[in-house]
Amino acid sequence: NKLMIAATAIAAQAYAGNYPRFDNLMKDYSDYNWEAVEVTTEDGYILTAFHIIGNVETTMDPVLFMHGSYIDGVDWFGYFWTKPLMLRLADAGYDVWIGNNRGTEYSQEHETLSVDDAAFWDWSWAEMGLYDDVALIKKMNESSISGKSYYIGYS
Repeated sequence: NKLMIAATAIAAQAYAGNYPRFDNLMKDYSDYNWEAVEVTTEDGYILTAFHIIGNVETTMDPVLFMHGSYIDGVDWFGYFWTKPLMLRLADAGYDVWIGNNRGTEYSQEHETLSVDDAAFWDWSWAEMGLYDDVALIKKMNESSISGKSYYIGYS
């Protein structure tokens, strides 16, 4: 696990330029490494999830944090006065993922469309639930020991 943590630290340095808001936020929590993971939905949207690597061995099931309306995964950190829940869970050995739905700052790619195409924006909450959540959970479960996972979201 120490080799994985070291490799992830190197990767996080490489990601920093592509994800400046998240990287700046994580500098306040320098004990944690992270990686950006791209996930493609069944309808072609390319989402970015942030995978938090804690300082202890991951022995618990994965947990996906999903944001609500008009915000993204980075905003989860602003709702805690002390250490954020996702970092506390990483400390407890959970495999923590922070998702970003289509159209948010870190999920503005598609296999065939650009953000300048009207069709890129032709979706609703239904598609986010049917495609975004499903794709993120599938990706997250690839690392699950038990095949079980947890979802924490709000709106």
